[in-house]
Amino acid sequence: MALLGLALLLAGNWILPLIDRDEPRFAEASREMLQRRDFIVPHFNGDYRFDKPPLIYWCQAASYCALGENAFAARLPSAVFATGTALLLLFWGARLGQARVGLYAALMFVTCLQILAYGRMAIADMPMIFFFAAAVWAGWEMARERGGGMTRWWWMFYASLGLGFLAKGPEAWLPLAGLWVVCWFRPWSFRVNVAGMIIGLLLSAAIVMAWAAPALAATQGEFFRVGIGRHVIHRSLGAMEGHGASGWIGYLALLPLYFVTFFASFFPWSIWAPAALKKGATDDLPFYLLTQAAIVFALFTLAATKLPHYTLPAFPCLALWLAFHLDEQQIRRAVAVQVALLMVALCGFWFLNRHLLAVSIWRKAGPSVRPATRVASVDFHEPSLVWEFRRVSTNYVDFIDLAGAQFFWRQPGPRCLIIPTKNFDMGQFIPAANASIERVTGTDTASFRRWDVIVLTRK
Repeated sequence: MALLGLALLLAGNWILPLIDRDEPRFAEASREMLQRRDFIVPHFNGDYRFDKPPLIYWCQAASYCALGENAFAARLPSAVFATGTALLLLFWGARLGQARVGLYAALMFVTCLQILAYGRMAIADMPMIFFFAAAVWAGWEMARERGGGMTRWWWMFYASLGLGFLAKGPEAWLPLAGLWVVCWFRPWSFRVNVAGMIIGLLLSAAIVMAWAAPALAATQGEFFRVGIGRHVIHRSLGAMEGHGASGWIGYLALLPLYFVTFFASFFPWSIWAPAALKKGATDDLPFYLLTQAAIVFALFTLAATKLPHYTLPAFPCLALWLAFHLDEQQIRRAVAVQVALLMVALCGFWFLNRHLLAVSIWRKAGPSVRPATRVASVDFHEPSLVWEFRRVSTNYVDFIDLAGAQFFWRQPGPRCLIIPTKNFDMGQFIPAANASIERVTGTDTASFRRWDVIVLTRK
């Protein structure tokens, strides 16, 4: 299972450059963490990056040390954690005496459409989902034990909550809410020792504070104000970066979003979910799994900012629940379909690699870039540019306006200036003897906009 999961999620990761805005931001922040030797406060392009806690940066930095600073290494931790989540389901099924169900659940998780996509991306979701799944499993075992002592499941549950928080933040603590709900509705089947819970939460908090205390001290509390205040509270109450709809009408219109996108996100396994749901959840395990999944869907349904991958933490629960309802023939056919889709996607990676703007700019300018080269861009302000150029340049990329472009180009030393072709005037940007001019076209995957730019480089 481990080899299959890694093969599916690592295939082609060396072909496709980092895409969208998030991948290059995470990857570059991890590189700057190594360069700065600051493993507490992440930075991107020289500025603080408060968006996420540090676990993914630590993992990517370790991957760089082993494999170099490249897209494959940046994506490796996500593939490892996604495969690890599949293995958790495999072992959980075996512990239940249902090895076949565990195998089916692992296959379903690692081959559903969104995991095949996000399990290969250089972002923070997969580490969080791994610890979320670990907490859900440990919570099941802990709540069904009698005695309430600090067993291995107690340690696993509260350690997973702490590490999950370090992966992506407070949403990793949702298994605790699921545990409270099932204890409330089925106290004859689930029980949690209150004193043990209090001590456990102190353990989880201690894991978080081991990083958070020095991070808050280093940033005078700004990490909390931005990381929690803006990226958790404001994201819940208002749409951020266009990921949602404004106003009450837009908010209400998007409430059913995740119940619609589920059928694409969990494809092809979502095809069988409605029929399985009709059978109900009278037994304890289905009730527990569906409760944990429902809390995830409910929380992000109520949040104003919406992206399809926000409900991914529910997928391990849904995979194990649905695995009890499918047979071997259905599993084989669905896996074959997903592998075929992946093969088609790999062919698309080759095409995209030749048409992405930041990569195309780097191919033209890269041979002239030196560690001392200053880089500036007019209008094209995407993080992918920082990732590409800082593989050589030790300077941060300047994002400037047209008025500042002439001043930038007239300064001494090696330079690289990117400017839209429509704004380029040869008379204003007279190249030196050792300078070159290249015209580059390509697509920006963050906004799916087609660009036509001039790249001026001077050694």
